[in-house]
Amino acid sequence: MPERRVFVIRHGERCDFAFGKSGLWINSFDSKGRYRPLDINLPRTLPKRPDGWQGFAADTPLTEIGYLQSKLTGRALRDNGIEINHVLCSPALRCIQTTVGLLKGMGLDKRLQFSVEPGLYEWMVWARYARPCWIPPKDLNKLGYPVREDYVPCWTDKELKMSESMVDYYQRSFGSMNKILAEFPEGNILIVAHGASLETCTRQLVGGDIRSTDDFYYLLQNTPYLSCVELSSREGLWRLVGSPIPSFSHTYNRTFDPLQLVTKDLAGLKRERESKDNMRTTQ
Repeated sequence: MPERRVFVIRHGERCDFAFGKSGLWINSFDSKGRYRPLDINLPRTLPKRPDGWQGFAADTPLTEIGYLQSKLTGRALRDNGIEINHVLCSPALRCIQTTVGLLKGMGLDKRLQFSVEPGLYEWMVWARYARPCWIPPKDLNKLGYPVREDYVPCWTDKELKMSESMVDYYQRSFGSMNKILAEFPEGNILIVAHGASLETCTRQLVGGDIRSTDDFYYLLQNTPYLSCVELSSREGLWRLVGSPIPSFSHTYNRTFDPLQLVTKDLAGLKRERESKDNMRTTQ
């Protein structure tokens, strides 16, 4: 049997995490839902969604840097000779947009469509306060995203349980991967999902046991945006072979306050900055 390869990639930088409690993200909407970005790293425009602009609170888009990250990662995949035949992603908007950026970077955005698979969504415990309402494939197509509308998903959004345990999440990810591999029995597959997906979509596929909660969170905290892992198979046996591309490292760029150049109370500005930094690290 020919070798098969599966690549699992985390999405890019997300608006809500990038701006945290600074208010720049949420305050970019006025009381009528009109959007005007208050930071250059916020998206210039936002797609219309069936649940209104309030839906972005539970289904955040990428930042501008996040989209650039995805295109650069796609370019790295192309430059390293990675061939992709099938593409699937989580229904989260940040994953949809990351997939588009990856395909553009690889030069495949005019040649490949991708399928949206709810079974690849993150652990539902993180959505317990607000079940996300995702943009349907038909609406994504109208927005210009190359999404397959004929794909029959392994899971529907209604089948995802809000009370899902960590073990349930592992099993859902594992089951989704098995169904995807059966649906696409030939060619290389690209999966675009979440930070924990690099673990939960691969662990049992290579014969590993479900990890402890501590180990799970340790891996999650050490899986940055656009991390990539590769699986390879011959004779139906899957093994983890690392990443096909180099790491993507970059520095943190904090918000610039021009008033610091004219104010006399630099000590007060310093205290305010330290307070904001402390709030960000506790998120």
